[in-house]
Amino acid sequence: MKKALLFVSAGLVSFAASAQNNQVSPNTVSSKMTYEQTKAVENSAPNSLYVPAPAEKESLGKFRGDVFDFVQIGNTYYDLQTNASVGRRAILHDDGTITMAWTISAAPSTTWPDRGTGINYYDGTSWAAMPTQRTEGNTIDGRRTGWPSIGVLANGNVYTIGHDFEDGGLIMTTNTGKGKTDWTLQAKKLSYTGGEPIWNRTANNGDILHVLTNFSGQSDVPDVFIEGIENPTTYSRSLDGGKTWTDEHILLPGYDSTRYLRGGGDNYAIDVRDSVVAIVIGGMTRDLSVWKSTDNGDSWTKIVVDTFPYGAFEWGSKLIPQDDNVTTNDGAMDVLIDNNNDVHVVFGRLGVYDDDTTDESMFIPQYYNLYHWSESFTELKACGTPIDMDGSGTGGGTLYDFAQETTNSMGSDGNPANGLSYAARYGSTSISTHPSLSCDDQNRIFVTWDCPVELFFHDYGANFRDVHISYSQDNGETWAQTQNATQLRDKEAVFACLTKRTNDYVHFIFQEDIHPGTNLQNNGTGGLHPNVENKIQYAAIPVQDILDGNLGQHTLGEAPIEKDAKVFVVSQNYPNPFSGTTNVIIYMRKAADLSYTVMDATGKIVAQNDLGYLNAGNHEIQIDGSNFSNGMYFYTLKTADSEVTRKMNVVK
Repeated sequence: MKKALLFVSAGLVSFAASAQNNQVSPNTVSSKMTYEQTKAVENSAPNSLYVPAPAEKESLGKFRGDVFDFVQIGNTYYDLQTNASVGRRAILHDDGTITMAWTISAAPSTTWPDRGTGINYYDGTSWAAMPTQRTEGNTIDGRRTGWPSIGVLANGNVYTIGHDFEDGGLIMTTNTGKGKTDWTLQAKKLSYTGGEPIWNRTANNGDILHVLTNFSGQSDVPDVFIEGIENPTTYSRSLDGGKTWTDEHILLPGYDSTRYLRGGGDNYAIDVRDSVVAIVIGGMTRDLSVWKSTDNGDSWTKIVVDTFPYGAFEWGSKLIPQDDNVTTNDGAMDVLIDNNNDVHVVFGRLGVYDDDTTDESMFIPQYYNLYHWSESFTELKACGTPIDMDGSGTGGGTLYDFAQETTNSMGSDGNPANGLSYAARYGSTSISTHPSLSCDDQNRIFVTWDCPVELFFHDYGANFRDVHISYSQDNGETWAQTQNATQLRDKEAVFACLTKRTNDYVHFIFQEDIHPGTNLQNNGTGGLHPNVENKIQYAAIPVQDILDGNLGQHTLGEAPIEKDAKVFVVSQNYPNPFSGTTNVIIYMRKAADLSYTVMDATGKIVAQNDLGYLNAGNHEIQIDGSNFSNGMYFYTLKTADSEVTRKMNVVK
């Protein structure tokens, strides 16, 4: 029995939802944060850089922080990058180059026939031109693909794996090495008789591929039942780079109908580090569990991270009284294997209840925090929060003021539900959602996620979202204060994906939209969210600036952090050597006037250029050397507070 999910208004925030074998004995450990523990954390002081005094919203302009700029590496008119978890779409290669992926549709459409995998490559100094078509090309009869995972095979070739939405099964492409655009379409992988496996999450160790999929469960597609679970999440494995499959669509040990009655699209994540594999599966009204293998998937240990107290739950068959105050995960999670091979999981939380036998049920995602669990520290802890921009939480008022439109949904009639004028909710997720995890060589753990920003509203009333960031220096035992990593504020920044490994910079991509929510979920019959171009933006933020709290958020009642306008060179100029123009990517700590000076080997100034006033964040700077003679030169990028010098070579 499938029931419609309705919103519940509680406190200041209203929400709505829409429905959308290796046999080993698992070693099971269970942890559970009770409702009382959850609310104690939720109601505690905000985890922000400042504890401002209460202030009037009208004084916002006085304390507004820097707007950040980023490097656009792609675009898409198809704007739903995930139903829940973000997946593996960002690779920091050992030599400092980067490959990023997203779901692309390069032209406006209502059907997106060119939807597929968008790829761009950073060669250590600059990004390639934005792609204009998917890696799958036009050889699959116009069928839509997308929801990519990416990785590097043993021979150095990059792979992308998406899905064939119309017919089910996975579409795999490979190139002849990172940065190459000669994508070859492989035969369809992991089809399933009588069902459509889609929404893959794939990670690999060389040619050993580990794949999670879920069956679509669309209204026009037959449901798949495996061992009593409807449309389950299945695991597959290949030992030869996807040519053949040792395991196909098996259920992990302990993933059975005693705890799970059905799967959910994108309610799972995976990480691989050498021979260690970590998988997390969850979803609203389901246990959040980790499966860990230390032998490349030959055997597994199951660990229950957060238990759903009503077991294998069916709406309408088991009633949950409202006063039971049951909490559950929101299905959007990420998993990370750190340098010590310990597993980390982050996720958002919801409340649910169902106190009758009608076809309606309730969930209450008025939980603001992101939560962390690890093998070393199994107690669930808040690892990220929204930011109390107006300081109202310090005066006994409402901690976070988010408009109801921010997490409202579209009703079945194609109009915003609950009598509101707009709907901007992402699936059935909570306030803080779409997390992504990374670690550096010192085993510092970084997490990004998106959540609404107080006081910054779309014309239709919904708060805009920004990408936020936090970190832990003690394996997750404690977490630093939340910082706003994008600070767009008058645009929507969502679906951030970190590279799993971090160097001196935290690298991630995100989707920028001029409207809150997505066209796919929030447009409705009234065209409230038109099909516009969404930018795919790249961000590189110095780790030291994150550790020093230099991003900030400039809440009301507190003067902005005084910080110098330091400029960082993210990359050496490229091409180098060069004969015409060369590019360099920089990060600016705060907005400032920027200029560059070029000197030859004797110290003579041969070029100067005032680049004008640039916002904080990332910029790609071009230097014109077309009039230079052969030889070595030094370029200096300078603000009033900072300058940095690098070498470059001109060869004609």
